[in-house]
Amino acid sequence: MSKLIVIKQPEGDRAPFLRGILVQSMVNAGLDFVDAYELAQLVRSELHERQEVESSELKGRVIELLEERHGSQYRKLYETGSRGEPGIIVHTPARSTPFSVGILAHSLETCAIPPEMAMQGARRVLANLRKTGHREIDHKALRRVIFRCLREHCSQRSADRYLSWRRFENSGTPLIILIGGAAGTGKSTISSELAYRLDITRHQSTDMMREIIRSYLSPQMIPTLGFSSFEAWRGLPASAEGSRQTAADRVVGGFLSQFAAMKLAMKATIDRAIKERHHLILEGVHVVPTEMDLDVKNTDAVVVPIKLASMKKEMLRKQFKRRGREKNGRQTSRYLEHLEDIWELQSWLLDEADKAEIPIIENWNVEDTVRAALDIIIGELMKSFPPHPGEEVWES
Repeated sequence: MSKLIVIKQPEGDRAPFLRGILVQSMVNAGLDFVDAYELAQLVRSELHERQEVESSELKGRVIELLEERHGSQYRKLYETGSRGEPGIIVHTPARSTPFSVGILAHSLETCAIPPEMAMQGARRVLANLRKTGHREIDHKALRRVIFRCLREHCSQRSADRYLSWRRFENSGTPLIILIGGAAGTGKSTISSELAYRLDITRHQSTDMMREIIRSYLSPQMIPTLGFSSFEAWRGLPASAEGSRQTAADRVVGGFLSQFAAMKLAMKATIDRAIKERHHLILEGVHVVPTEMDLDVKNTDAVVVPIKLASMKKEMLRKQFKRRGREKNGRQTSRYLEHLEDIWELQSWLLDEADKAEIPIIENWNVEDTVRAALDIIIGELMKSFPPHPGEEVWES
């Protein structure tokens, strides 16, 4: 695809087309990031044979697509974003930035407030600021306005979630999210979405850990590491495998042997995040909290374990086939060949999670799963940081 130059009127300045800038402008107008990115991709595809485009033509096409796909409310916010009413500046100790409905709505969604309610709340905040004549506002005062607008125009529950989230953020307490599940249940996708929504930069996969450990330990030392989780039993000694073992016992036994080699690395990763007071998402089939012997005090970190599941075998089969098409056959045949073993391992993982009362989410749809996970996360945070509107809520 050739480089596209945008000619800005009336100055005639020339600048490269940047999808990221276009995405951000639509997010500022209140559009969800995923929808904004999809629309920006469409615009770029439509212009793939062009070398130049005038900024007015580009903006006009974006406006048309917003109206067509997402309705007049987003179109109006995008259209008036740069030449509507004067912007409102928010002052923080570190910097001053323009108030954005889209960014605030995104932030409220982080508190597990439904998207429609988050957008409604953000718009109410903007309306309140304009009604009271604000052209600039301190971040502490803005947070009080947000709380009042949520309580009065949305719900007490949404206001409480916002308060708890603010108390948690101000505490500096690390959030450790543990995402487990068998192969094909969408752990990587959901973890990446949560990392984006929660602005968590540390996102670790146990698959990567396994590859690193394999690189410096010989196969003779821990032979099960040379196999996937559902076929780790192939690395067990013949005597350990046992001729009378059931298929389930064999799969679980091999997995636990592999898990034992991973356990210290996972614990060290979590301990380091807590020591450095960084948020962390740790995801992978090896994330089995019941076997990890975690001993984390509530004052040290908030640990939220979640187990993902695919409860229909045929859906799991289709997921592996779809993954194969998207990833150039990424070991599809092997996953399909071992579907029964994967199913047995998932049954054991879910049984362990159920016994320990770890939340289980059936991952049918990414957006629904992410919202369910955010609900669980904010629920745990509200236990540690009840929504008391003390002065510390508005600080920092």
